[in-house]
Amino acid sequence: MKIRNLAAAAALCLAGLAGGPAPLLADGGEEMLFAHPMPLYPGSVAASGTAKLARLSKDDLAAVKKYFEARLKPGDRVKPFSGDGEAGFEVTYTKKVGSRELTVLEVRVAARTEKRPPHQAFGELFSQVSAGRHKEAELKALEKEYGEIDSAYFRRSPGQDGDEAAALLASAHKQAHPDGDKLKAAGRKNKVSEEDKAEAKELKRKMKELKAQGDFAGMMALAQGSKKFQAPPANQAEAARLAAQDRNRDTWDIWLNCLKATKAAAYRTRLEYSSEALKE
Repeated sequence: MKIRNLAAAAALCLAGLAGGPAPLLADGGEEMLFAHPMPLYPGSVAASGTAKLARLSKDDLAAVKKYFEARLKPGDRVKPFSGDGEAGFEVTYTKKVGSRELTVLEVRVAARTEKRPPHQAFGELFSQVSAGRHKEAELKALEKEYGEIDSAYFRRSPGQDGDEAAALLASAHKQAHPDGDKLKAAGRKNKVSEEDKAEAKELKRKMKELKAQGDFAGMMALAQGSKKFQAPPANQAEAARLAAQDRNRDTWDIWLNCLKATKAAAYRTRLEYSSEALKE
């Protein structure tokens, strides 16, 4: 094997380890094809942390495409792509070497074509309308103004499960339902123990026997002596109070602010650069 082929193979291996589309070899390794350096799209931000290759932009697909079309170099091509609920375009570099035409990806730009499930805020606002606190027309206006967030991209903080939209939603939910943890705890306390279940079963058996004997006085006496099963389960009254308080709370402004903050954090397009295109 020629020395230059060994060097090319090593470079190809290193490129693969670095991540992103690897440069291509032509004519059995005689030549390598690298992506042209591409400009960092103005105003774009890292999709997660400080990594550069995946980025988000507030601009729409048409504006981003126009920017790259104005900066094409010889051999660069722009072609559409779609898939996985997204559509957009790719900028590639193509070169003909002998009888072969080689192509490498430089940058892919996408926008969502499928909306995710409606934002939870709309469901919460609908509950407020159903309770008669607000008008349906108000909700329709908000759906029109903020509906696009269901097809937006959001930044993700390293080490967190969700993105910025999820964090905003969790914060709003905590404000709107401050007694959520107490309600869960009350629900757990309301569960009937195995001992209580056995005792209730025995009471039912005795009642059945007394009824068969026609001993209605005995049934009354047994019922009077079983006050435990006449009272509601432990903490049920508190759980009912908390649930009613939660239903009667006007949370409209909380969810409206959540929608505003989510829209402000939303991005319209996602850019994915090849490692060679953004090589420093």
